[in-house]
Amino acid sequence: MSQEISTNLIVFLLASAFDILIGEPPVGIHPVVWIGRLISLLRKRASPTKLGGLLVATLVIAMTVSIGHLLVWVASQIPSAGYAAAVAVSAYLLKSTFAVRCLLQTSLDIGRTIDDDISQAKDMLPALVGRETKDLTRSQATSAVIESLSENYVDSILAPIFYFLIFEPFGLGLEAALAFKAISTMDSMLGYKTKGLKDLGYVPARLDDLANFIPARLSIILMAAANPSVARNAIMTAFRYHRVTPSPNSGWPMSAAAGALSIRLEKPGFYVLLDEGREPETKDVPAAVRFVGATAALTLLASALILFAN
Repeated sequence: MSQEISTNLIVFLLASAFDILIGEPPVGIHPVVWIGRLISLLRKRASPTKLGGLLVATLVIAMTVSIGHLLVWVASQIPSAGYAAAVAVSAYLLKSTFAVRCLLQTSLDIGRTIDDDISQAKDMLPALVGRETKDLTRSQATSAVIESLSENYVDSILAPIFYFLIFEPFGLGLEAALAFKAISTMDSMLGYKTKGLKDLGYVPARLDDLANFIPARLSIILMAAANPSVARNAIMTAFRYHRVTPSPNSGWPMSAAAGALSIRLEKPGFYVLLDEGREPETKDVPAAVRFVGATAALTLLASALILFAN
């Protein structure tokens, strides 16, 4: 292996270990938090138009990638420790683009709370979902957790790693992962069809749709490969129901999860996935976490093998 490729493997392994063993860094030094602050700052100054959204998106992506690249370069200039420092900074930044431990643990915590205190669970759900939660039944709250868990596997794990792998042969793997995270964060903050955001968030939302297009479809292959006993149901359900969601991408992993668990997932007033399935119960949350966890583990392992082989 060349030094560049072996370095990318080391960076990826360190980032994965950080995520699994430690989890999310403190808010004050979390790169995604700072991306969010930049988006909030620019939102206040941008015109609520599609052109304004284009300018915000351009600035956020450019600044995120440039600052990330600059931080690695500065670290590389440290006398006698430049290589190690650059690797450490790169791993830290790459880890910030994906969140396996946080996603799985948050889903488990909310699932347990639905059983113990449904009101508290509804207060916790916005950490995962963007929908209104106050009127959700126990079954609907459980469905929301499983839907978001499977959807966020793509957005919070697979997609940033996918772009890291695709662009690392060109020496731009970290930059690509950071660019994706900037797009994803913008979509989560601006991509709503509400007053003031409908036009401003148009470009970020379309960029997010485009960036997740391939990873969303790739997700069902990885879900099936990681869980062979339910692979057929997962894939068949994904192909039957992926079109019913407003998003062109989220229907793929969510439908696959519904099929794998044989449950009916529903966002009231918007869509139903596997309508012949049984109503979800809180015991299905740990099963869903195991399903997505196995898929995430395969994703990390396959990515490491790809980097090693290159």
